[in-house]
Amino acid sequence: MREFVFIFIFCLFGVSKGQTIQEFKSELTKFSALPELKNASVGFYAVDLKTNEIIGELNPNLSLIPASITKVITTACGIEILGTDYRFKTEIYYTGKIDKEKKILNGNIIIRGFGDPCLGSHRFTSNYGDFINKWTLAIKQMGIDSVCGDIISDASYFSQQSIPSTWIWGDMGNYYGAVASGLSVYENLFTAQFTSGKLEGDSTKIVAIKPFIPGLEVENYVKSANTNKDESFFYGGPYQNNKYAKGKIPVNKTNYEVKGSIPDPALLLSFELSEELKNNGVSVSGKYTTTKIECTEINYLMSKNIATTQSPALSEIIKQINHHSINLYAEHILNEIGVKQKNFGDTDTGAVAIVDFLKNKGIDVSGFYLLDGSGLSRFNSITATHFVEVLKMMRKSKNYEVYNASFPVAGISGTVRSFGAKTALEENARIKSGYMVRVRSYAGYIKTKSNREVGFAVMVNNYNCSPQMMKLILEKLVTKIAEINQ
Repeated sequence: MREFVFIFIFCLFGVSKGQTIQEFKSELTKFSALPELKNASVGFYAVDLKTNEIIGELNPNLSLIPASITKVITTACGIEILGTDYRFKTEIYYTGKIDKEKKILNGNIIIRGFGDPCLGSHRFTSNYGDFINKWTLAIKQMGIDSVCGDIISDASYFSQQSIPSTWIWGDMGNYYGAVASGLSVYENLFTAQFTSGKLEGDSTKIVAIKPFIPGLEVENYVKSANTNKDESFFYGGPYQNNKYAKGKIPVNKTNYEVKGSIPDPALLLSFELSEELKNNGVSVSGKYTTTKIECTEINYLMSKNIATTQSPALSEIIKQINHHSINLYAEHILNEIGVKQKNFGDTDTGAVAIVDFLKNKGIDVSGFYLLDGSGLSRFNSITATHFVEVLKMMRKSKNYEVYNASFPVAGISGTVRSFGAKTALEENARIKSGYMVRVRSYAGYIKTKSNREVGFAVMVNNYNCSPQMMKLILEKLVTKIAEINQ
């Protein structure tokens, strides 16, 4: 079937060993007339980054839902505003006094977040994977064998109502809908292990949830099905410990993993540090809690620092974002931009800060509507021209090499490892992809056969075909850019 689809797409556009810009523009006209686009909204813009010659355009100023290529803008503004070497941090404090003779802390242990999205992530274990054990050792090295007080997490660095207002309910309970927090951990996701039945329609059983989340209850309505992929979803918002799961997973599976979003990452962190201290011989008489639960603020001028954990550099973080399309990381960068530019960390403030930044760079922001940092919101509405203007801005930036390297290589890596494989696009383009229901988009840099360097963006909303077909159609169109030999 896949071979038939490829033949069909090649017939639509023809086969080219090289073409002129005028020939590409003719291909773009053919593309716009495809029946799959009859009811669609399409935006396309491609420019030679050295000469500013327009390679092709189709509704370049039409505002469209971009999906995950929104991260092209968020990461660009992130490294321009924060810097490539910027690091988030998490700090451990104590309040009160240490009785050195009895080795008792008469006070609380505080975990203070500064918006690190990567704490505990499996992607960076070589940097700081065993952070809780290190915190425990640092506490013991202060001469503390007993805590006569509470373990309190403070996530107030970002707004504690940091949910983007335009995210849908069906996304927030799942791993890709994990909400940014001033104190995040494990990418704010848990893994549920399911065992499925032998027959279509059989019930499933959740046998484990990792990490253990105290108080979490999941009503399981997931069924076994003759499918080869995960078609299940978690429902439940932030701070909500009762979730329910529905949908389908393949039959005859043991320990089949499905990821969901942690309800309260800060509370989980205070629980885990409390347990780690006890396991290492440090008694804790009080409770594990958060400043949100206690409705309190910590006076850090009256507190003492025990340890500080720093994140990897932002250059490493944006590479993970653009290679693997990690929504949580992008939302953290948006919030952090809000903190640095406007002294407040939430979605709306970060979005305003990005708009102001782009204006100051001379980019026309009419028709530019940014509602989150990741592209998960269907209320984002941005033009192909906006994306190319940002790509042009970054091409002139001192941070270009880091930014360019953050994009996956077409046909080779990341979310575009199969996009343009064994074509003129392979290894000659760095592209960010975007996808959600009825939306396909791509943006990035392409080197043509004639060594032109092209910045491009293409978005299609509400197409009349399968997502796979739309991907193939756009793959062929974008490959035509790489084939330009003029």
